[in-house]
Amino acid sequence: MALHDPLFHPLFLGRRAAPETPPFEPFPPSGRKPWKGEAKPRRDLEFHVNHYKVTVDVDLEKRELQGRAVLTIEAIRDGLREVALDAAELSLSRVAVKGKRVRHESAGEKLIVTLPKPLGTGKRTAIDITYSTRPRKGFFFVGPTEAETDRHAAGWSQGQADDTHWWIPCLESTESRATLEMIATVPQGYRAIGNGKLVQRRKNARRRSVTYHWRQETTHPAYLISLVVGKFVELKDSAGHVPLHGYVQRGREAEGRELFKKTPAMIAAFSKVFGYPYPYPKYAQSTVFDFTFGGMENTGATTLTVRALQTPEEAIDQTYETLISHELAHQWWGDLVTCRDWSEGWLNEGFATYSEVVFWEAEHGRDEADFARLEQMCSYLVEDNGDYRRPLVETAYRYPSEIFDRHLYEKGACVVHMLRATLGDAVWRRGLKRYLERHAFGGVETGDLRRACEEVSGRNLTWFFDQWAYQGGHPELKVAREWDQNAKALLLTIEQVQDQDSVTPAAFQIPMVLELKVGDRRLRLPIEVKQRKETIRIPLPTRPRYVALDPEHDVMKLMEFPRSDEELLYGLQESSFSLERIRCARELASRGDPPAVEALFRAARGDRFWGVRVAALASLGEIGARRPGMTDRIAELCKGQKPRVRRAVAWALGRIGGEDAVKHLRKMVPTESSKFTAGMALIGIARSKREEAFDLLRAELVRESHRDILRQHIFDGFVILKDSRAVPILLDYTRPEYKNEAREAAAKALGKVGILDERVESRLIELLRDPWFRVRSAAARSLAKLKAPRAEAALREALQTEPMDTVQSAFEGALDELKAPR
Repeated sequence: MALHDPLFHPLFLGRRAAPETPPFEPFPPSGRKPWKGEAKPRRDLEFHVNHYKVTVDVDLEKRELQGRAVLTIEAIRDGLREVALDAAELSLSRVAVKGKRVRHESAGEKLIVTLPKPLGTGKRTAIDITYSTRPRKGFFFVGPTEAETDRHAAGWSQGQADDTHWWIPCLESTESRATLEMIATVPQGYRAIGNGKLVQRRKNARRRSVTYHWRQETTHPAYLISLVVGKFVELKDSAGHVPLHGYVQRGREAEGRELFKKTPAMIAAFSKVFGYPYPYPKYAQSTVFDFTFGGMENTGATTLTVRALQTPEEAIDQTYETLISHELAHQWWGDLVTCRDWSEGWLNEGFATYSEVVFWEAEHGRDEADFARLEQMCSYLVEDNGDYRRPLVETAYRYPSEIFDRHLYEKGACVVHMLRATLGDAVWRRGLKRYLERHAFGGVETGDLRRACEEVSGRNLTWFFDQWAYQGGHPELKVAREWDQNAKALLLTIEQVQDQDSVTPAAFQIPMVLELKVGDRRLRLPIEVKQRKETIRIPLPTRPRYVALDPEHDVMKLMEFPRSDEELLYGLQESSFSLERIRCARELASRGDPPAVEALFRAARGDRFWGVRVAALASLGEIGARRPGMTDRIAELCKGQKPRVRRAVAWALGRIGGEDAVKHLRKMVPTESSKFTAGMALIGIARSKREEAFDLLRAELVRESHRDILRQHIFDGFVILKDSRAVPILLDYTRPEYKNEAREAAAKALGKVGILDERVESRLIELLRDPWFRVRSAAARSLAKLKAPRAEAALREALQTEPMDTVQSAFEGALDELKAPR
């Protein structure tokens, strides 16, 4: 059982993670299971591809590509005769070397080409492959849907992790890098956007087509090859000498300018902090329909979901600034230096995720950046505590997509921050600069980062990377202190109580700051914990009136440190660090005496940082559930507050429950401009289990919201109510006339409501073949939750033809769950 640390709360989850976590259940969720995976050693290479020349004719009507790929290869070993390329479901019409057809064979997702004669080490030749394909992944054709009939036909590539070979024969290896030419012919009126520079644009009036010729002269791995085809308006800008191009659908120009407007400032901030200028000749950002993720950092040409384009009303709840900064940061972390193997993927994703914090701090200040880190810590804890624990560097997995998780992203970001805190800001920056300069346009592993940081710091950092990269978990600290009056010393006892296992160390080495208020002096003392339990003796002239361990919360940890009411009230009011004020506010939740309550109300009303106000409201909600008479005062705190604070008011009222709280929640729902806050109010109403709750939720289904967030919350409310009247509604919302976000949420809710009948089982089985991959995954998980009798056979059948790794993983996970006891 993990230590309970009140610092972490579902209200501190970011907008991306919050909808996945029930807001009124214990946090973080429990139920950790063993990590499942198969050893995946890094691929042996016999050759590199030095250059790709890809010519492709895009037929949007037939959803077909006619392609020709000329691959210049260089042998790594002597006597190379058979070249094993990656290629899936390509219809080959010709394979040639030096103009002559050569023997070749397709085997699974491999294309084996026999060279006319053996190739010596360091020697090169070109393999010329002509083919056609209707790809099921790697390149996606999209267009109008029943829910969104105003779309035009379009197409885009998505190569990560290893999917480029579904539309281009290639070498799928993150450590093999090549230059690229992309020559794409598209219908008249369309644009084709690729990596590198546009060297030619040629119209063909007879064919009513346009050919775009893109050339990238720096090397990158095959998964970063990009082609986006659509009807776009181009928005131009610049960042110094770097031209910037934004691509949006006509009529969305204002939203596009708003989305892209901070890109120049981001490039400037990252170039300064990373010590390396933006490395490519241009930066393009294209918004596309039905993108599989939020964004993808293809070299110099990021692809983004069209959902990132928001009206001012929609932007109340969510900014995509972090998405823009994340994908841009990948131009350094992932594109300029690339993990040698997916097991080292945290070097891509952890750094890009922490870069969100880097820009957030530059743009919005320290408090905002620290709260962003708290969001990341909470997101990681949901997975670590409620799903599985693994090392950052994980060599065992079934599909690469499985390790693109909260460990890789959010915990990886926490580790980058801890490295910064350990080295100090200036040394950390020098380490990044050396790492990038030494390994630019190459593959990297964790040891390369360690050596660069050791060289600039003069320190042995083996301990740091051993515990944070190659092992899992985090410290769980029980802290006690006493004052030795005779010796005039503070005795601080720190015990690490995390359960040791094959992944988690018995003791972490933890450098931290201890902050003390002694008389009128504020002291900051460095301490270091290395043992499972140790006592640190700190001589002082008088007993400290306030003690804070790691007040900036640099270390990813859980902590139990009993402090007096006076200390917590002092920290809540006086600490200069927002995370320490948040901790003090949250620890006061266990009190409930009048001074604590009044201090929390003052903080909720007027702390200088909104995140502390959220924390105070979370504590007031918990106290109010035990102590009557606080409901009206809490409801009044909505006035003049940010949406996140108003959402915390809704949470507090939902936590308190009762007739008065529900009355206030009912008033919030129709008047609240934030749909995310209105959704929280509806979940609070559902939690009351009052007779009218179901009808109140059902009545709000007619309201539209960005990414259908309001309907997602309503469906979560149905899950709480477990009312059979929800089943036909949820079944209805799985139909294709609704947007994919609502359809996915409905499919998930059908499993969580827990009512299994023939209609539900049959519809979920149908959804295993749904066009939208996230609906397929949701249906599989719901079938497993319901232990549906026909689920196993249906899942096994669907698995045979499922192309998407993420869905295959969901299907296999569902099959595992079906085998588990009820």
